[in-house]
Amino acid sequence: MPRVSRRFVLGQSLVWAAGLGTARALKSSDGADQRGLDQFVTSPPCKDEKLTPVVAPRPAFAPDAPRRTSLVEPGAAGSRVVISGHVIGLKCGRIKGARVDFWHPDATGAYASSGKRFRGYQLTDAEGRYRLETIRPGTAMGRAPHVSVRVEPPGKPALTTVIFFPGDPANASDTSFVPALAMREVAGGAARTYAFDFILDL
Repeated sequence: MPRVSRRFVLGQSLVWAAGLGTARALKSSDGADQRGLDQFVTSPPCKDEKLTPVVAPRPAFAPDAPRRTSLVEPGAAGSRVVISGHVIGLKCGRIKGARVDFWHPDATGAYASSGKRFRGYQLTDAEGRYRLETIRPGTAMGRAPHVSVRVEPPGKPALTTVIFFPGDPANASDTSFVPALAMREVAGGAARTYAFDFILDL
């Protein structure tokens, strides 16, 4: 009977341990032990998607906005618009249950000094979709017309930015404007309709 050395036994033990670790890693990569994957649903592969730029809005985000999908106030002047799109991770996972806060000035460019006028939040649906009805804001504090947005996926850091209306002449003089923050105008109903997808580093 051949003699088994201590070095051989030790080597075989290390091989067995490495194999066990690999098996556990494979189990995790299959999703059984991962956390948060239920936030994502299937979506098309990435092409040339870019992360949504971060912009510090003025005024800053306030956390006590009501939950609603329409910011149209009774008797408010201004043309109505619809803004819709998705919240998407960089790996192109559409994120459900993300909190999306919107706030903007009225049609004259004035922000309410108090209260919740033209402020509200909603949660993205099972496909990571949001839809907002509001009015087109006016020029505020020398800025081009825009809507401030804060996107917070469940358990992840929030993105705060602003989105602009395409083709507005004031965009050229707004230092926060970049083409990546311009909405896309799409065919809609009675209201002007725009689309914008928020791409996050997730």
